Amino acid sequence: MPPDDLALARWEVATLTGRLRCLEAERDAAVEERDRHLRQVTALRGSRSYRIGRALVALPRDPLALLRLAVRWMRRGRHTPPRTRTPAGPAPARVYVAVGLGRDASHALVRALRQRILVDGDHLPVVVTDQPALRGLQVPGVVLEYLPDPETWQRHDPGSDWEALLAGRVAQICRDHRAAGATVIDPRDPPTLARLLSN
Repeated sequence: MPPDDLALARWEVATLTGRLRCLEAERDAAVEERDRHLRQVTALRGSRSYRIGRALVALPRDPLALLRLAVRWMRRGRHTPPRTRTPAGPAPARVYVAVGLGRDASHALVRALRQRILVDGDHLPVVVTDQPALRGLQVPGVVLEYLPDPETWQRHDPGSDWEALLAGRVAQICRDHRAAGATVIDPRDPPTLARLLSN
């Protein structure tokens, strides 16, 4: 039975809540990275090569500045920070929340995402599905994450909120895969390969 507009809206709100949690975690990571960069800049400014370069630039302006810098350099300890290279990362992930789809529609979505990645591998699709037929399926280039459907979850944990479970799971998946975004798939009109390629 396809969901109504209210159920779809609740799923979208839960997905957005999960994505917001992920963005908050990314913001915290960005603050930590900014602080790390500030420490690197401070260490660089204290390095011997920076001081020598600064002295050479200041020499034509003020010849006595070189003498003052040399004295300061002699008073300071010699410390060079280690060099680190950041490797190029993989393609960013995108979470597709595909709950409420039937078996055939779920398989068609996964097939369309796989074909899209073969044509344009600009992201890693992560599909969150409640379709039991996809539980053990492994598709190269597509990550499948199973989430029990609302009825199964109510039998498992009566009284708990399935939308809260969805929001928490989407947030965790976004953090785990460093997702760049999330999309809720409308079970009444799942996207085709042509629509996926146009996005």
